[in-house]
Amino acid sequence: MSPDNKDFFPLLDILMTDLHKHIEHESNEDMPRLEEILTREESKSLANYFEKTKLILPTRSHPSAPNKPYFENFAAMLAAPIDKFMDLLRAFPEEGKCR
Repeated sequence: MSPDNKDFFPLLDILMTDLHKHIEHESNEDMPRLEEILTREESKSLANYFEKTKLILPTRSHPSAPNKPYFENFAAMLAAPIDKFMDLLRAFPEEGKCR
């Protein structure tokens, strides 16, 4: 759907409202409950594992990438370094914005 479509912004508002509710539920209910169950070591280990996993995943969506088992993993591994390189270029200061 294009942003020019009259339904785009109302649907976007609904999506964002639902997303905020979901995030709030995870932050206020799911995560505290999980932290009660896990030991401190388990929590640190899972957090560390998650951080390592983020290193090999793409940083943006690729709608035309394969979505079938094995192919999606292969495509993600190819896309991740390209995404991370593009992120570096986007973060690079433009001329005139440096002091």
